[in-house]
Amino acid sequence: MLLTVSLTTAYSQVKKKSVEKVEEKPVPVVYTSYWGPIKSGNISAEQIKAILATAIFVKDNKYQSYIVSGFRINYSFKGSFKDESTGDTKSMKDLRVNDFNNKNTLPQPWIESIKDNIKPGDVILFNKILFRNKEGRLQMAPDIRITVN
Repeated sequence: MLLTVSLTTAYSQVKKKSVEKVEEKPVPVVYTSYWGPIKSGNISAEQIKAILATAIFVKDNKYQSYIVSGFRINYSFKGSFKDESTGDTKSMKDLRVNDFNNKNTLPQPWIESIKDNIKPGDVILFNKILFRNKEGRLQMAPDIRITVN
């Protein structure tokens, strides 16, 4: 009888339902590069002239900013020259590339050159953008590609 009572008591107790803990997946950090207020895209020559001296920086998806340690600029534009043999003015595609270390802005000669030459169809690409992340490690940021319209 004692065995029956103990078995009945054991089976009649309410069994607790296990609650599954939903683990929140950490949101991956997404970085975006900026040249002044510009990310990438089609921008007028006047807008580019207005931001030439501004810094390149990086923001994450939590709106924290990071200072850029270095970058490469690729400036592709159409140039023209006078053909000495025919006297005709001809156009050509030109590309200027330079790496800048320990800088987050363009040097004055580059600012002046772009200001004097910028026109629709030109492309400015900032790549190899380096910055220090939250852990202090050097990291590469996404490119900034600007087409002048």
